[in-house]
Amino acid sequence: MILTITLNPAIDVRYKIGNFDINGVFRGKPAKTAGGKGLNVSRVLRTLGEEVEASGFLGGNSGDWISDEIANIGIKDSFIKTDVETRSCIAILGNGTQTEILEMGEKISENFVEEFLEFFRNRFDRFETICISGSVPEGVQEDIYKVLCEIAGKKKVILDTSGRLLLKGIEGNPYLVKPNKEELEGLLERELITFREVIEGAKELKNKGCKNVLVSLGKDGAIFIDESEKVYKVSIPKIDVKNSVGSGDSTIAGFAYAINRNKTPEEALKLAMACGMSNAMIDETGKIDLNVVEEFLPKIEVEKL
Repeated sequence: MILTITLNPAIDVRYKIGNFDINGVFRGKPAKTAGGKGLNVSRVLRTLGEEVEASGFLGGNSGDWISDEIANIGIKDSFIKTDVETRSCIAILGNGTQTEILEMGEKISENFVEEFLEFFRNRFDRFETICISGSVPEGVQEDIYKVLCEIAGKKKVILDTSGRLLLKGIEGNPYLVKPNKEELEGLLERELITFREVIEGAKELKNKGCKNVLVSLGKDGAIFIDESEKVYKVSIPKIDVKNSVGSGDSTIAGFAYAINRNKTPEEALKLAMACGMSNAMIDETGKIDLNVVEEFLPKIEVEKL
């Protein structure tokens, strides 16, 4: 079983409006998903056949809706129930465009934060792999991910967040972080133009405290730096992208599933990328097609540099 942490979940609402443009009036039928990056990871893990326990904060009618949705697909609900309404996030998919409106999340009281930390201290040891994903709501301290990583100790903690949350979290020595190239550039405060510069940037980030770094490069695949600083280049086939939202979360799920079963780095990277690509070919966020994943696995190349 894998534990996923989503401190700032949301109801993800998607509208597919082909002629979408600013200043217009449009009608569309929404598609709703129990969202937040960690819950996207959870859904893909369940599709892969993994048992999943999910925690974080949920509240109000939106929180109840999410609880029902994850229960329906067999995810164990260990969310802390708060007294504030869980947020909603909107994505509008046009012809080649993607517009997102992300609510920040209501402030969480200190007593709920302490309740969550107590839950984590009491539960983390039951899992070998823990996936921590996404932003945090107001009221949660900036170093929360560092604290969780330190509590988890030698467990395989995959941390997928950004900005200051990621920089602070890395200080807790997580097993893996997964920025994309643009996020890596933001963290290092410089542009990474060449392939070699991306590798050196990933190593620089690794040396701040994390054990492994996976840098996603979109259509150009990925770079992986392991604990011993071995460099892996991952090349992927061309695909028709329908919806890239949730592809990074699907990548995390594939990697987590593989390492939880003690697969090799090459096997983990192939499954991770296949899951990410499968998600990108589906309209729904945080969803994969196992047949497509199996089809892609032999087409993904992993090269040690």
